[in-house]
Amino acid sequence: MTTELELGAFYRETRERLGYTQRDVESAYCNHSLISRFENGETVLRADKLLLAINGLDMTPTEFFVSHGNYQPNRLQIFNQKMSRYIIIEDIEGLKKLLKPRANKKQDKIFNILVKCAIFDLSDEMLVTKSERQFIERHFTEIKQWTIHEVNVFAQCLEVLEDADAYDIGQDILKSDEYSKIITANAETVKKTLLNLYVHLVCHSSYRYADKLKESINQFITEWDIEEKIILYLFEKFSLYKQEKSPELLEEIQDDIQNLTRYGATGIAKRLAMFIEKSC
Repeated sequence: MTTELELGAFYRETRERLGYTQRDVESAYCNHSLISRFENGETVLRADKLLLAINGLDMTPTEFFVSHGNYQPNRLQIFNQKMSRYIIIEDIEGLKKLLKPRANKKQDKIFNILVKCAIFDLSDEMLVTKSERQFIERHFTEIKQWTIHEVNVFAQCLEVLEDADAYDIGQDILKSDEYSKIITANAETVKKTLLNLYVHLVCHSSYRYADKLKESINQFITEWDIEEKIILYLFEKFSLYKQEKSPELLEEIQDDIQNLTRYGATGIAKRLAMFIEKSC
């Protein structure tokens, strides 16, 4: 059976398992007649039509292809898995083994920078060269439409960017919101990345950029984004403490950390405690 025939048959099997008819899953640009021909192996759906057909199943493309068995993680996901094995045990030498001395491909150059950023996070050893900084800045500024892949790469490269450049790129991500308006996973990734950027700017004492970014973030978080609101609240207070060095503010923040730990939000608590330790 060819891939096209097999995919159509799998689509029908999935549709029937979910209890949907062909008319249930049709849309204005992918009607039940086209779906019928696809399921019977009489036609091949173009990428846009296939996405519409999958959407009719109330599934994401990733869910559909994971069920199909043909899903493969992308190169960044695979590489991050390799890095994570060393990051978890803080193995700097292991991370250095992932570096490619002669990185000619664009992806290899990006991966080298990601490894060096991970090494910096663990040891404060900055290995990123001036030419690599220029390369990654140029790479980000040339992006026209931000995908999850590109947003994740940006999130891992904050330490090698000038704060002003990182802020400008964050604004570019906000403006390039075509995917985020439609795809929930993209919106969540953008939200978390911009929050990380806000924290990064506060910790780098770039308060003007941090305040401007916070205004933008407040425009798209909702009342359901409890964790995001907590992070904004805590790091806004941390920003004030860094500027004013008020003992009262420090005491408030330490109380907040204890409360977070008491209620199980240990990740946020540890992160905030780490930044306070570095600043005090």
